[in-house]
Amino acid sequence: MMRYPGHRGRWIALAALAGLAVSAANALTEPLGDALRRCGQESDAGKRLACFDALVGSLPKMKADQFGMTAAIAEKRDPGVTARAQAEMLDGTIKDLRQNAQGEWIFTLDNGQVWVQSEPRTNLTFAVGESVHIEHGAMGTLWLAASKARKTKVKRLS
Repeated sequence: MMRYPGHRGRWIALAALAGLAVSAANALTEPLGDALRRCGQESDAGKRLACFDALVGSLPKMKADQFGMTAAIAEKRDPGVTARAQAEMLDGTIKDLRQNAQGEWIFTLDNGQVWVQSEPRTNLTFAVGESVHIEHGAMGTLWLAASKARKTKVKRLS
């Protein structure tokens, strides 16, 4: 009689591990933000924690999977990924604006983030209070755009 509860406990543990493996596999096929939202929506605290634990365990694999990823490859894997990627941009308003000694614009946005121009472009002007957005470009670049005609490559300082 004593062996039955032990076997039952093993089956429960195996079922839980199988669930974690499925969660980890799902994490590899969905964007990190989507996976975090999925885990956060779990109402059972134990299952939510297990989901987050599985996600954390899959992060190195997710990073390796994303290395060298192009838009074309991502689109083949998941036809909806291009639409999600295009929606990934940061909108903001210039709260503070100054130039450093090299002539590069330093932008402080209304959300507190500070961005610097990657290379000075003297023909571009910006103004405090102006609406801008930061978008992804080719080869991992980021662009701050006030309009199609005024766009500059930037990197985040803080």
